[in-house]
Formats: sequence, structure tokens, C-alpha cells
Amino acid sequence: MSWPGKLIEKSFIALFILVPLIFLPTTSELFEFPKIIVTYLITATIVFAWASRCIIAKKVIFKRTPLDLPILLFLTSQFLSLLFSLDPRTSWLGYYSRFNGGFLSLLSYSLLYWAFVSNMNRRSTLSTINYSLITAGVVALWGVAEHFGIDDSWWVQDVRNRVFSTLGQPNWLAAYLVALIFIPLSKALTSKKIDPIHYSLFTIYFLALLFTKSRSGLLAFGFSSLVFWCFLFINHKSKIINQFLVFSLLTLTLTLTIANPLRDLVFTPQAPPVISGPALEIGGTESGAIRKIVWTGALRIWRSSPKAFWLGTGPETFAMAYYQFRPIEHNYTSEWELLYNKAHNEFLNYLATTGLLGLGSYLILLLTMLWTIGAGVIVKSRASTTFAHTEPITIALLAGWLTIPITNFWGFSVVIVQILLFLLPAFAQTLSVDTDPPPPSKSPLASTQIISILISVFAFSYLLFTITKYFIADVKYASGQKNLKAFTATEDPQYILASFSDLKSAFALNPRDPPIAVDLSNVAAYMSIIVRDSDATTSSQLAQIAVSASGRAIQTSPRHPNYYKARSRTYIILSTYDDSYLSSADENLASASAISPTDPRIPYNRGVIALYRNDPASAQVFFRSALDLKPDFADPRAQLDQIATLSAQPILR
Repeated sequence: MSWPGKLIEKSFIALFILVPLIFLPTTSELFEFPKIIVTYLITATIVFAWASRCIIAKKVIFKRTPLDLPILLFLTSQFLSLLFSLDPRTSWLGYYSRFNGGFLSLLSYSLLYWAFVSNMNRRSTLSTINYSLITAGVVALWGVAEHFGIDDSWWVQDVRNRVFSTLGQPNWLAAYLVALIFIPLSKALTSKKIDPIHYSLFTIYFLALLFTKSRSGLLAFGFSSLVFWCFLFINHKSKIINQFLVFSLLTLTLTLTIANPLRDLVFTPQAPPVISGPALEIGGTESGAIRKIVWTGALRIWRSSPKAFWLGTGPETFAMAYYQFRPIEHNYTSEWELLYNKAHNEFLNYLATTGLLGLGSYLILLLTMLWTIGAGVIVKSRASTTFAHTEPITIALLAGWLTIPITNFWGFSVVIVQILLFLLPAFAQTLSVDTDPPPPSKSPLASTQIISILISVFAFSYLLFTITKYFIADVKYASGQKNLKAFTATEDPQYILASFSDLKSAFALNPRDPPIAVDLSNVAAYMSIIVRDSDATTSSQLAQIAVSASGRAIQTSPRHPNYYKARSRTYIILSTYDDSYLSSADENLASASAISPTDPRIPYNRGVIALYRNDPASAQVFFRSALDLKPDFADPRAQLDQIATLSAQPILR
């Protein structure tokens, strides 16, 4: 095998090892950000090696498959939506903190699929699968240990109650495990003798799945179990009856004895949990009600205009679009102030953000993937008269792939699950390729080949540089956030100085992502106040940086109300020494209100600004508006009572 072929094979193995395992405490988002960075780096490496292999072979190495046209249609729909997006930056790279789902990530997954089917064979595919199973075993084992408190002190979440291992969220861990859980079982079934390794892997996966308490994951496991065993029973009932009994006994025993919390989840009413995040993500009694509200908002987005109907608001722009159509009922939930940047239903998310064309092409892609894997299972089942090695594993790939649309219906994809969505069908297709690619010609490379490879090296180096720069900017951003929190808690000036230095560096490396600009703006405003008495010139320069950075955030993302709120906060900080900034603060909140008309916090804050400006009459109007949106909102009620006390005028309740 040539060096490009070896590099491709090793890179795919690295992809399935590193992406599930990596998480970094030095980045702004511990889990998804490092996973998408690793995906981009490995995708660039694979594409470079693939291009080099084509150059050396003097031909285009590309295997045609039934998924080619559906993938192209899907990418085309996403790109068209991007062209008309209300936030092109987000549509290109994904929502900052989520990352997965932007056009660049979808293009990467597509390239990984094409590279896999064009360069891998049965041997290399089985090797990749084996490494994937071992890695999933490590992830699941950590999840089991997490249930018993191995990393309890690391997290604010109750990880003993619902584990998430190295994936960052229980439902994401469940989605990852159920997509792979049938593969070790299929390998155990094909073994000529008892296979403790693969049975152990299955047991560990299933234990971790139970400890996630993920209803969507367990539902997907139950449905795909029926698919898996039905296909095996149809053709090989006599050969697998014992294994099926073992499977049934094992899963039932674990569910009823070891995973008692699962029974509590399903059958026992629970007290409301301590909220440390959205109920849709951490679980809780209100999650179903909140999900219905968010889904209603998604449908309103889709029906809002002809453009939205066909092309949506742009890939991954749900956070911006939802505010405009956010149902007022959202204010009556415990998560009324939390940001929802996904519809928590992959299909409605595509409908809202990429319209009917986006959702339609996505459904076509899914159906073609299902047909591609399923056809292989059916053909082999009809043609096989023996218990072929590839048949059970192909059925396992089918059953595992089916879990992904199910878990996505109740949530959304993350990086590793999206990789599996695209590459499980690639596994199924390459398992039937028994031959290694022909060795490359040993004749010396022509000058045109050398030049082509050098161009590829330059392009590859530029991609690595760009991705690394993006990564370093986020590390600086995370450090700046950490120091800002320390300053807020201690008011120690050394923390605000460190935060400003970090955020300034992050902004220099990546000035186009609004979260970085917003935090730099607020920190620069604080710095301007701190140095005002000792150095008026520097204070003025810092104020200019604060205003400029917040303006850059809004210029990049003009439809996100949070960035207007952040700019208003910057102006309020600066108003400490100049009251004229208060009018700008109110103007930005007015802009936020136009984008997010059902957010009660916005009129409340405008009321507070009105009080700062000695305008209690306007303040009362704003506070009442806040109460109209959220009648149980205590803050404006307290402000109205205080105004009534000071003015000796009764406030109508």
C-alpha cells in the first residue's frame, strides 16, 4: 500500500478514537469544540492524502455509490440556504458552542464518506470498526465508573444520576452507544466459540446506556433490537436461538436489578431537579412541555415567509430565528431565560433553518442511506446458505444506523453521531470489497505530479494553520471568560487585566465570532472605568475598543438579540462616568425588543434604564410590559411597588 493509502487508513482510525474521547477544559466548550476541531484536522489530512494518491496514480480515484446524488442534493440545499442566511457566519461554521451542523461540518462529513468508500476495503474497514468498538468500550466504562462517582467533583451536574462520560451530555452518550451496540453482539454471534470480549463490550455499552437514563436512547435501542433479531431469525433461527435467550436474559436482568434508577425514571414521579441547564438537555418533569413550545416556535419560523418556507433562515440559525417567533408560553416555564439554539428535533431544526428544500433533501438522504444498508442485508440474506461473517455485522450496522434518526427526533446530532450517520453506510459498502488497491507505479514522478503534490501540501498547510488559529483563539477566549468570572467574584484588578489581555488576543486571532467580541467589549468597558481616574486618555481608548467590539458583534450577527443586550450592558458600564451612554443603552434594547418581542427581560431592563435617567413614568410602562409577558416576574413587580411607595400612588394589580 502507498503512503497516501496508509495515511488515509490511519487517519480514519484516529478519527474514531480521538473524536469520542477528546474533551478539553481549556476551551470555551469542553466537548463539542475539540471534537469538531479534531474532525476538521483529520478531514483535511484525509483529503490531502486522497488527492496525493490520485496524483501518484495519475487518475481520479472515486467510487460511485447510490448516495452520491442524495449527498450532493443535500449539500446544495444547505448551500442555497446559506446564501440567503440571516447570519452567514453561523451558517458556515455552526452556532458558536454547538459547531456541528454548519455547512463546513456537513461538507466535512460528506468528504469523509466519499474518501472512505473510495479508499477503504473490507480489511481496513474491519480494523476501523474494531478500534471504534474499543474506544466506545473506554467511553462506556468511564460512564459506568461515573455513575459510581469517579469524577463527581469535576462537574456541577449530577453525573451519578445521569452519566455523560466524554460526550458531555447523557442523551449524546446514549446516541453514540446505541449506534454501535449491536456490532459487538454480531461479532459474538459469528464466533465459533464463546466470545467473552464482545459480550463484555455489549454489556458495558448497555450498562452505560442505562445509566444515561436517556429515554430516546432506550427507545432507539428497543426498536433496533427488534430489527436486529428479526433479520437474524428470518434466516438463521436455529443458529441464534441460544444467543437470543442470552441477550434477553442479560438485558432484562441488568435493567431490573442493576439499573433500578431506570424504573424510577419511567414509573415513579420525580421531584423537580436542581436546574443547571435546559430541561431539554438535563432531563426533568417539564422537558416534554418545553419541547412542545420550542417545536411550535420552529413551525412558526418555517411558516413566516416564502423564503423561510423553501430555504429556511440559514443553517444553524435557530437561535436567532426562534426569538422572533418565540411563543409567550415559554415565559411560563423554568427555562424562560435560557437560550435555545436548536429545535431539539433534528427534522424540525432542518425545516426551520433550511426550509422544505433542506428537510426534503435530508429525508431523501436518510432514506437512501437506509436503502443502501438494508439492500445489502436483504441481498446477502437471500443469497446466503451459511452463517456468513459479514451478514450479522451488516445487520448490526443497519440496526445501529436506525437508532440515529430516532434519537435525533427527540434531540439533535453532535459531532460523533453525525460522523456515524455518514460512515456507517460507508462501512456496509466497503465490507464487500475484499481486494487491496493496486500498488502505485514505481516509475519516477513527473514534474507535473511533483508540482501538483506541492500545491496539495501548500493547501493542506494553509488549512492546518487556519484551523489551529481558530482553536488558539478559542483557548484565549476561554481563559478570558475564566478570568472575567474571577474578577466578578473577587473584584481583584489582576483578573480583569488578565481577561482583557486574553480576550484582546482572541479577538486579534478571530474577530468575526461575536461571542469573543462581546466579552472583549464588556471587559474593555470595565477597564475603562477602573483606569478613569488615573489615566483619562487610556480610559477613552478602552471605551472606544468596547464600543467598536460590540458594534462588530452586531455587524456580524445583526439578528441575535443577545448581542444587542450585551452592547446595552457595555453602554451601561460606560455610563458610570458619562450619562449620555444611557440613551445608546436603551436604543440597543429597543433593537433587541424588535427581534425578540416576547422576552420580558428586555422591557424590564429598559425600565431600569429609565429609572437611571430619572424617568419613572416611562419605567412604569416598561415594567408593566414585562409583567404582561410574564405575570409572575418578581423583579418588575418589586420595582413598581418601590415606585408606588416613593410617589405615594397605588399601583393597580
